[in-house]
Amino acid sequence: MAIRRLIFLILLALIPIQGTATAAISPTGYNPKDLPTAGCFWTGPSTASNPKTNIAFPGTEISYWGAKFRTPPGAVLTLNGRYPHARYSSFNAYEDGGVSSSSLNDSDIKPLRGSINPSRPGKNRRAKNRRYAIRVIGGAMPSSPARNTLYAAPIEGAYQDILYRVYVPDRRRNRSGGTGIPKPGLKLADGRVLTGQALCDELNSTHDYPGNLIPNAVYQGLVNTAGKDPETNPALPEITFRKFFNLKNVFAGYGSPEKQQEVWAANPEEEGTQYNNNDARYMTGAYSFKYGEVLALRGRMPRTPKTRGGQKKTKRGQLVEWDLCGIQALTTTETYRCLFDEQVPLRGKRRKYVVAFAKAGMRPKNAKRKCGVAWLPADPEGDGAGRPDAGVLLTRNVLPSKSFHRSIFDVSTPFDARKTMGAYYPKGDYTNRKAFESHGCPYR
Repeated sequence: MAIRRLIFLILLALIPIQGTATAAISPTGYNPKDLPTAGCFWTGPSTASNPKTNIAFPGTEISYWGAKFRTPPGAVLTLNGRYPHARYSSFNAYEDGGVSSSSLNDSDIKPLRGSINPSRPGKNRRAKNRRYAIRVIGGAMPSSPARNTLYAAPIEGAYQDILYRVYVPDRRRNRSGGTGIPKPGLKLADGRVLTGQALCDELNSTHDYPGNLIPNAVYQGLVNTAGKDPETNPALPEITFRKFFNLKNVFAGYGSPEKQQEVWAANPEEEGTQYNNNDARYMTGAYSFKYGEVLALRGRMPRTPKTRGGQKKTKRGQLVEWDLCGIQALTTTETYRCLFDEQVPLRGKRRKYVVAFAKAGMRPKNAKRKCGVAWLPADPEGDGAGRPDAGVLLTRNVLPSKSFHRSIFDVSTPFDARKTMGAYYPKGDYTNRKAFESHGCPYR
């Protein structure tokens, strides 16, 4: 019976995930979910705070704008923008399944003549002249990509799919960092240049993002793996963070250690999904409050640039950005709350932190900044699939410096994050509210 059950789970795990691409041709402006739009070309902003756009685990400090279109033969699409007043911005092109195929980040983009790139260390972040332009080519990225060029091959021979991201806008700036989003222009093979609705008509632009969710039956099958407690699986008494490599390894995480090693040996490749950012790497840790009311997370924060206050100069860091989020399961891909680096109080030169993670009603009295503790509330819906005490924590690292070798980027298997990251790995212990409060304020 156990063998039959295992075969069943493997078959479930191999069921294709609902695609993100619009393979069939749709009318220009097609928007079946009534998603927010910014003109006829861009879909967005997509944020965690909007139920319509809270998909693919967005960070709460991040805003996203997407575009799906078909570039005519011989035409060139140009995106004209201004670097945002923000920590970071980037463009990614995607294959089917929301897998990033090519990308450009702000520091890589050469500014137009007379402008500067304020994202580069030492540059003036408040500069007025901050214009750039990139080309979007409808083909696969070559071995020697051209500068300021994003390669967006059509998915299944139909639509191209790109995302523009802005991380951590400066305080008192809007979600786009106060500079708006890039404006598209299309130069046709005959030399005509189109903008506005004429451009969107020529590109057959749509706003169709059907999601990338696993069926609930698959998820329930994984949770109920033979020999596992369905109330907690795959969480362990000590939370364990694992680097995301591919979905097959995520599915295997619900099974036995032997099964996890077997799947890893057969599937060691890194393959982003859920509209991953090429400049970020991710770790997830399953939690269950069946093990304790409060999860206390401790670690060492990598140095990141301070930008939230509108600082004048960009400074180098070990990472460009760090965050920690409470998320639901792959059946919903929703994010509940996040903390990014500047929101976490740090202690001493070693930049140690403590994060208290619990349901709102279990928040310890000393889980506040003045006590040196960051507070991250847990989703009251848990995994969003019927288990209110279970869910997932996700942490992302963005663009490590060449000299920093303790980031998620350096983790080589799903099982060695703690060893590789050392003090920068977020260790977690379950406790109760009284025990957490006994550490006092400041937290000792």
